[in-house]
Amino acid sequence: DLDLERGEDISLSLLEAIERSAVYIVIFSPNYADSPWCLDELVKILQCGERYGRRVIPVFYGGVDPSHVENQTGSYRKLPAVETVGRIRSWRTALTKSAAISGFSSQVTRYGLHNLSRFFHNPESNLIGLLL
Repeated sequence: DLDLERGEDISLSLLEAIERSAVYIVIFSPNYADSPWCLDELVKILQCGERYGRRVIPVFYGGVDPSHVENQTGSYRKLPAVETVGRIRSWRTALTKSAAISGFSSQVTRYGLHNLSRFFHNPESNLIGLLL
């Protein structure tokens, strides 16, 4: 988010930016599920998408197949170790829900990315960032 002030708490600022976003593009790369931060963001994105009726667009990149995300196989098999089972359960639920949303495959081309622009009225003001 270009509006983030230097020295500002990025976790709170990023969660607020997710709240304000008009559209969510989540790029599922092979290493995405290694990051507790990315998984927490995914949970927040899906909550906001449902609460505000905003579009979530998954992009399955770098050989990641939607079935890997949905069934937590391949690089999505082992999620990071955390202190609570509830947090892991929320990640697994979010991954499963995300994979069920129609998105783009890892074969995204310039044409496919160009088609994403139809979801934005003004891309410069609505796109906060891509979560890798």
